Amino acid sequence: MGNESAAGDMAGKYEQERQRLAKLWDAYEKQEKEMAALKEKLARLENELLDRDRIIKSLKDVLETRDRRTRELEIELSSLRGDKSGWEPRLKALETDLRLERERFAKLFALAEELEEEIKASKKAVEARDEWYRAHVDVLGDLQRAMADHDKMISQLGKQAETDRAALQKFSKS
Repeated sequence: MGNESAAGDMAGKYEQERQRLAKLWDAYEKQEKEMAALKEKLARLENELLDRDRIIKSLKDVLETRDRRTRELEIELSSLRGDKSGWEPRLKALETDLRLERERFAKLFALAEELEEEIKASKKAVEARDEWYRAHVDVLGDLQRAMADHDKMISQLGKQAETDRAALQKFSKS
C-alpha cells in the first residue's frame, strides 16, 4: 500500500503537474497572441507616428513659409507707412492743386460757353449784315455814284465861285 499510495500520490502530482502545465501552456499561447496583437498594434502606431511626423513637418514648413511671408509683408507695410507719411503732404498739395484746376476749368468752360454764344450772335449779325448788303448793293452803288456826282458838282461850283470871286475882286479894285 505504500507503493500504491505513493503511486496514487504520484498520479495525483502528475495530474496536478499536467493541469498546471496545461494552464501554463494556455497562458503562454494567450500571451503569444497578445504579443502578436501588440506587435501589429505597435507597427500600426509606428506608421501612424511616421505619418503624423510627416504632417507635422509639412505644417511646420507651411508655418515657416507663412511666417516668412508675414515678416516680409510687415517690412513692406512699415516701408509703405514711411512712404505714406512722406507722400501725404505732397498728396494734399496735389489734391488742392486739382481742386483749383477744376475750379479754373469750370470758369474756363463757362467762359467758353459764353464766348460760343457771343460767336453765334456775331455770326448771325454778320449774316444779317451780309444779307442786307446783298439786298442793297445796287442802292449803295447808286448812292456812291450820286455822291461822286454831288462831289463833282460841288467841286465845279467851288471853281465857278472862285472864278466869280476873282472877277468880283478885279471888278471891285477897278
